[in-house]
Amino acid sequence: MPNIEQMSHVANSCDGYDSVGTGFQSSIGTPFSKSCENCNHLKNNKCEVNLYDKVLAGLDQG
Repeated sequence: MPNIEQMSHVANSCDGYDSVGTGFQSSIGTPFSKSCENCNHLKNNKCEVNLYDKVLAGLDQG
């Protein structure tokens, strides 16, 4: 299970990130932070467009 920090890093690097909100995005861990938790593609704790693992692997290569 990914943690808050991983989900934030992935969201910040993901070309497919689609925010559930249209307004302000604040610090990590807040309800309005840029995170997979705040992406329209996250359904039942899984990325429905299968980008999470690919983006996370790319971060590990960095």
